[in-house]
Parts: sequence; structure tokens; C-alpha cells
Amino acid sequence: MTEQMTPRIQGQKGPLTTKRYYRVGEVAVHFSVSSQTVYRMIDMGDLKAIRLRGCLRVPAEELLHFEKQRRDDW
Repeated sequence: MTEQMTPRIQGQKGPLTTKRYYRVGEVAVHFSVSSQTVYRMIDMGDLKAIRLRGCLRVPAEELLHFEKQRRDDW
């Protein structure tokens, strides 16, 4: 990931390490929205996610693509 994708989790001292997949809660913190909003974005097809062992995960590349797409639309 780039410096842009360094969300913080409650109680965490520094930025997250570079990861390939992010949990819905981490994505919500990064975009300053609720987890429900992230689930809605996934359901509507705005954000792609995969299911790993029953848990939704958002690929890091998808987050970068989503941010770039939103910047271009802005």
C-alpha cells in the first residue's frame, strides 16, 4: 500500500502495516464512515470484496482503485 492507506484502529499507536486485505472495520475507519456504509458500498458494487473463511475482506488494490476513481469523479 501507499502512504495514503494507513488507517488507524482504536487503541493502535501507529499506522497499520502494509497489508493485502483489509477488514470492513478498517476500511470504515480509513474513510471515516460506519461499517454499515462499507457493507452497503460492497452490496451496491461500488467497492469489491472477497470472502476469506467466511469474513469479508477488501483487497488493498481495490481501495486504491476506489480512491482514484472517486478522485477522478470529483
